[in-house]
Amino acid sequence: MKISICVAFMLSFTGCGSSPSTAYYALAAVSGTMRQASLGTIEVRRPGVAGYLDRAEIITAWDGYRLRLSQTECWGEPIAPMIGRVLAQDLTDRLRGTVVFSASSDLSMQASTVVELAIWKFDLDRDGSIHLDALALVRGSGREATHAIALQTRPATMDTSAVVAAMSSLLGQLADEISTVLIARGANGL
Repeated sequence: MKISICVAFMLSFTGCGSSPSTAYYALAAVSGTMRQASLGTIEVRRPGVAGYLDRAEIITAWDGYRLRLSQTECWGEPIAPMIGRVLAQDLTDRLRGTVVFSASSDLSMQASTVVELAIWKFDLDRDGSIHLDALALVRGSGREATHAIALQTRPATMDTSAVVAAMSSLLGQLADEISTVLIARGANGL
């Protein structure tokens, strides 16, 4: 009897081997330069992402050959539709007078212009910078233009919140570049 009381007493202090709780993160839209641009309706398609990015765990490091994944920090939603949603929000912020929506939304609108994106790198590199390497395709009015994009920034700290904020900033820069292309196409009637 004394042994079972001692075991129960010890278990109450040691717990049941609980692990730290998981923290969830999401990319967020960032403000940019707003321009008047009545470009109709723009659909941001769900981006294609490299397979190593398509996971719930946040990548904490990549040395070119080996990925390090956080065991306690994850994305709050699948990364591809999250990138598409945030990019659509960023473009909406930059293109006043234009309707921009993400293909992952429940809307069934006909868009006059489509933005497609293929992302092959969007993570923290061994140099401490976050790199966003992608190919953007803008299609509308029977014409299309492709743009290779390579952006990078350094997070304020290596804390996951700072890394996610820096990734959000890179998506804002991507939106700046795409909005410039969209406005140029609109001005040229393309």
